[in-house]
Amino acid sequence: MKEKKVREIRLPDYPAIYLLNQDFNPNLHSFSEQKVKEKIEIITQKTNDIIFVCEQDEEVIGYIHGSPYELLFSDSLVNVLGFVVKKTFRNQGAGSMLIESLEAWGKTNGFYGIKLLSHPSRTAAHRFYEKRGYTFTKDQKNFIKTFDC
Repeated sequence: MKEKKVREIRLPDYPAIYLLNQDFNPNLHSFSEQKVKEKIEIITQKTNDIIFVCEQDEEVIGYIHGSPYELLFSDSLVNVLGFVVKKTFRNQGAGSMLIESLEAWGKTNGFYGIKLLSHPSRTAAHRFYEKRGYTFTKDQKNFIKTFDC
C-alpha cells in the first residue's frame, strides 16, 4: 500500500479540491475551479479555519475543513464544514488520517470538541463517526436563503 500523508491545504490544490467536490456531489459543478481557488485564498488568509488534505503519491485524495464554532450555550467547538475522500480511496485510511489531524488540531488549540452534520442517508459515514466516539445528537432540517446580487 502506498504511503499517505496529511498536510495543510495550499493554493495549488484547488483543481484537486474542485474534483473532490464533484466526486462528492456532481451538482456542485457550477462552483467553478476559479471559485474554489478564490475560497482557498479567503479561508487561508482571512479566517481562523483549518483545511487539511490527504495526499498519496502527490495526488490530493481527500480534505477536511474545520472552522471555530462559538455558541452562547457551549464551550468552543470545531465545526466540520467539508469532509471528502475520493471514492476510489475510501476505506483505505485517508478519512481516519484527516479526522484525526483535525481532532489533534482542535485539542492543541483548546477546543472542547468537534461538531459535524451528516446527511441521514450516509449510513456508512455515520458508522465511521460512531467508531471514533462521535455521538448522534439530533435530526434537523437545514434551511438556506440566497440573496440576489
